[in-house]
Amino acid sequence: MNILFLHSIAIAPDKGGIERVTRTLTDCFLVREHTVYFLAAKPTWKKLADEVRQFFLPNEEKFDCPENAEFFEKFLREREINVVIFQWADGKRFPFGEICRKLDVPVVSAIHTDPCFYEQRLRGNGILKSVKRWLRFRRQARIYKANAACSKTTVLLSERFVPGFLKHFPTSSKPSVCAIPNPSTYENESVDLSAKKKELLFVGRMEMAVKQPHLLLRAWAKIRDRFPDWTLRMVGGGFDFDSVKALSAELGTERVVFEGFQQPAEFYRRASVFCMTSAYEGFGMVLVEAMSFGCVPVAFDSFEALHDIVSDGENGFIVPAFDVDKYADALAKLMTDNTLRGCLASRALLDASSFSKSEIATRWLHLFESPANP
Repeated sequence: MNILFLHSIAIAPDKGGIERVTRTLTDCFLVREHTVYFLAAKPTWKKLADEVRQFFLPNEEKFDCPENAEFFEKFLREREINVVIFQWADGKRFPFGEICRKLDVPVVSAIHTDPCFYEQRLRGNGILKSVKRWLRFRRQARIYKANAACSKTTVLLSERFVPGFLKHFPTSSKPSVCAIPNPSTYENESVDLSAKKKELLFVGRMEMAVKQPHLLLRAWAKIRDRFPDWTLRMVGGGFDFDSVKALSAELGTERVVFEGFQQPAEFYRRASVFCMTSAYEGFGMVLVEAMSFGCVPVAFDSFEALHDIVSDGENGFIVPAFDVDKYADALAKLMTDNTLRGCLASRALLDASSFSKSEIATRWLHLFESPANP
């Protein structure tokens, strides 16, 4: 089978979650003797791209244009593509539906976030926020409907997201939809829990509107004086990087280490507690990654799929959304109680195995091979 991933940017696994998921699935598909190609709308991370399978649309300024359509059709024909996975289905309409129908190539639209993400991003009271949420609902409804109309199915990251996705459609016209979680990037890792450092870890984009690292800094400021032998380590970059560092300086930089963009595996291996403070997520793949290394997760209850991964008090802690005081309390509880932390770490290791990349890849292949919807 020849598989094409169409995404907004190059598949650079070190730079984002969608890119890591795509690369992980690709590795599984290649082992099973399938052929995989990547096609990007923009040249972002081009220098980091896979030289063998990464290609770019010729017109980076306008996704939907005749030049790109001609290139896309030629690409499908010459490489005999059997299925297209549209990895940008929450943000753009797929513009090549007619071409895929003509060539009898099925399209699978993948939404890598909560389909109602705007409700958290635009949370709050007041007329202006209400109007903005309504306008974003209409925009997302147009995107979801257009993509569903030309897709074999839409893949969400959790069954819990299905009702929210379907509310964007008339009750008389429901699209095909299924749920496949993200695979664990790491599995079968050798982890020595006794070698864990007294470190809290954040891995993600330094983006205040979505990842909200500033809330973690505020929680840390509340408890750091009680735990002088603990460190907060923050891995990742982004357009708010300087602002986040400035806030850290304002709050006090005691034992806060900014690492920038890095491969996270060794940071997971040494850290004891993983901190997620996102306003919303599609799946929160970093949670599974961290758990694969026995890193106990603490996360805000801000997205439905969280409950597919974290069981409160069993393999981590779930904190009421955006309550910084309770988040700080949860961290302090783990930092104080070594026995509790060890028990939760052992359970986290066990539960992470349910997201094995081999199993998730098999589910994708079954989806490709199933009959197309009328």
